[in-house]
Amino acid sequence: MPRKKTSRSGRVALVIAVLVLCSAGAVVYVMTPSGSSSSTDGTTVPAVTEPPPKPLFEGWLAPQAVLVFTGEQHGYLEPCGCTAGQIGGLARRADLMRLLQEEKQWPTASFDLGGALREDRVGRKQELMKFETTRAALRLMDYDAMAYGPEEIRLTAGTLYELHMAEEAEGNPSPEFLSANVYLFGDRETTGELPTPVESRVIEVGGVKVAVTAVLGTSIWSTLFAEGLTSEQTLFGYETPAAALDRVLPDLKAEDPDVLVLLSHATAEESRELAEEFGDFDLVVSAGGPEDGAIEPETIGETLLLHPGRKGKAAGVVGVYPDGDEHDLRFELVTLDGERFDHSPAIHALLEEYVARLETERPDLSELPIEHPRGTEFVGAARCGECHKKAYGAWKKSKHSHAFESLSKGRPDDENYIVRTFDAECLACHSTGWDPQQALRYTSGFVDEETTPHLAGQQCENCHGPGARHVELEEAFRAGGSETDELLAVRRELQLKKDEARKNLCIKCHDLDNSPTFDTAEKPFDTYWWPKVEHRGKD
Repeated sequence: MPRKKTSRSGRVALVIAVLVLCSAGAVVYVMTPSGSSSSTDGTTVPAVTEPPPKPLFEGWLAPQAVLVFTGEQHGYLEPCGCTAGQIGGLARRADLMRLLQEEKQWPTASFDLGGALREDRVGRKQELMKFETTRAALRLMDYDAMAYGPEEIRLTAGTLYELHMAEEAEGNPSPEFLSANVYLFGDRETTGELPTPVESRVIEVGGVKVAVTAVLGTSIWSTLFAEGLTSEQTLFGYETPAAALDRVLPDLKAEDPDVLVLLSHATAEESRELAEEFGDFDLVVSAGGPEDGAIEPETIGETLLLHPGRKGKAAGVVGVYPDGDEHDLRFELVTLDGERFDHSPAIHALLEEYVARLETERPDLSELPIEHPRGTEFVGAARCGECHKKAYGAWKKSKHSHAFESLSKGRPDDENYIVRTFDAECLACHSTGWDPQQALRYTSGFVDEETTPHLAGQQCENCHGPGARHVELEEAFRAGGSETDELLAVRRELQLKKDEARKNLCIKCHDLDNSPTFDTAEKPFDTYWWPKVEHRGKD
């Protein structure tokens, strides 16, 4: 039977899932505050209470098949747990798959756009471990294909090939890497003889034939190599998406699919252009959209352009419905919240294995420590407290002093918490002597509870700077030395003013990923600063 183009005019139904957004805008994980808080002028600031999320797939009849799309995970395996009400995570995504496949018994196929790693940390051992964990999780969820994003390209062709071969040796070479225009070792003819990546896949799910291919956008490719990498270094070959699709699309159409899908890891604008140029695609699933995902797809001719979002916060679900010899499509963006989704035990076990590897393999120790800009070492809060007794007492009463302990306990309401005392990405804000944004240790920073117990917790020196030189100069002064210019300069250097803390310091840990309500209308900065943190004077 010749393939009929899916007709959508007046027949594509869009079911809109309610997204929970905080007042700060689009964030990695979102918190639903309740109650109220007091502002610095004594007035009550009413909290924003969001309505509960709507029931999933409200009004949907059972589709013939379901297609699930995700992508641009950027290294976010799960919510960090620092704040209540965070969304996203592989374990909840797996529960969505369980709901579709087991509860609803809808035949399901799943595809990922790629971009699974955090771009600024590609090359680190921990990031590769996270990538391996993500791949294993996608296998448990029966994903059918995974495209290349720029982060995968940064891994280099050799690493991707070795990863594929290792998975194949274990009998698990899935989900298949998919790309029509990026190929390994600089030669498409050679790539055709290699097991990875494949240019396209045709699968049947619930009696629906789905043909899918993937491209990496020209703008992303050119930006990637403008940053200093070369194709010789990464060992990839490349052709433009248009050239690749001109070559691949006729063969896909010859398969007479019911649904034709393009995974476009490109900017939103480039994906729109591809949807316009190659109107045979029923679905173009694009990177480069809103972080939370786009509730409504764009309609370009007879093609739907979807944006499933970033950082593992949501998934795009497409229901395929028969309509005579044609098929209708229905879309819902599903936000992975804790109200509608449980923690998948299988994925939870996988995450426990990952965290256990962090402790046994210590990937953080494979990273060279960085020098602190002030060129001195950390001594620990107890040394500070020998002179600054009042300040030390104030710190001891704060939650900062128990920051490391929280990595062992988690939040009281988090039943699925996994101990993170060896996770560099957590230690960076829960111990002393790390760069919190780079998640890299300073030369004298916290290593572990056994080696550097005096630096556990969020201590004085994370705010004021390392104090070894200060201690040395003050001891010399007390022993009868003079009040030198260096001593006065170091004292000034260690002072921290409120405005500086608010603008440039606290947000390094209390960022939108981990503290979405920090310094917002509901919880202004002053409610954190006083009386929780501030301690005035030198004592």
